[in-house]
Amino acid sequence: MQLHIKKWFQQKIAQKRAKRDEDRYVLKHDILYRRSGWTKSLFIIMFIIFTLFTISFLFPFAWVLMNSFKPHSQFATDFMGLPEQWTLQNYLDAFTYRNPATRNFTIFQMLGMSLIVAGGGTIVTVFTSSSAAYVVAKYRFPGRNLIFSVVVFSLIIPIVGALPSQIQLMRALGLTDTIIGCIFLYSGGFGMNFLLLYSYFKNLSWTYVEAARIDGASDFRIFFKIIIPMAKGPIIAISIIQLIGLWNDYLTPSIYLPRKPTIAVGLKYLTDSLIGGANQRFTMLFATIVFVIIPIITLFSVFSKTIMENTSVGGLKG
Repeated sequence: MQLHIKKWFQQKIAQKRAKRDEDRYVLKHDILYRRSGWTKSLFIIMFIIFTLFTISFLFPFAWVLMNSFKPHSQFATDFMGLPEQWTLQNYLDAFTYRNPATRNFTIFQMLGMSLIVAGGGTIVTVFTSSSAAYVVAKYRFPGRNLIFSVVVFSLIIPIVGALPSQIQLMRALGLTDTIIGCIFLYSGGFGMNFLLLYSYFKNLSWTYVEAARIDGASDFRIFFKIIIPMAKGPIIAISIIQLIGLWNDYLTPSIYLPRKPTIAVGLKYLTDSLIGGANQRFTMLFATIVFVIIPIITLFSVFSKTIMENTSVGGLKG
């Protein structure tokens, strides 16, 4: 027993030595330490700039988080200091707050609306984008190049230019102020998701599809059983990016879903009601903001590695 313990410790020590030697080798051959003169100075300057840039992003969130635990009386007199008395009352008030501006929706109801709209919109738009991108990338038919050109051209047209006609169309279809109508607007198969998936499907090997066709598989079965599993990584990455974008979308729900506010729209209404009148409650607003961004931060933290591994500059990795 003692012999096994001793051997185990020796192995651990050997592993640590090997890791230390490897770190020394990497450090010795690192570009920052291997080069000297103006190149090394440039790297140090860029490191300082990026550090300050990071702090500029983190400071507002840290400030909001700190003030969300303050009593409003202290925030009114000292908005930069640490809380003298840490309190959760702001969060308790935010959870139960109702206001006519938000159609008397609580924060949980608005979060539920965001989950339905953003989740449903993500599922529909990723499915339509992957289907359209696969067909245009792998099937030869008249007008294929024209469709790709129209997709690229549509990306440079400002959304405001198409907004009046879009509103008229939604009114004619009777889809205004409905969840289905909002998801319908998100369900377009073209756009940036199309381009990213198109670049992936374009470089995808056709060997598996030919083998499946020899075995008698239909086009739909090939797409769902072969193509989708092979593109699982890029599709997950795009789904997360799309979900975050729809979760933070304000314009579409504010126009087409005003009576059932999502969290992005409701936060605007809460801001007007909490700081627009005489009875201002900044600290409760800060608590609401913190609570709202927690799901997005958690989602990105969990799937950040998946996003980084499956996306690259100019397209997707296969």
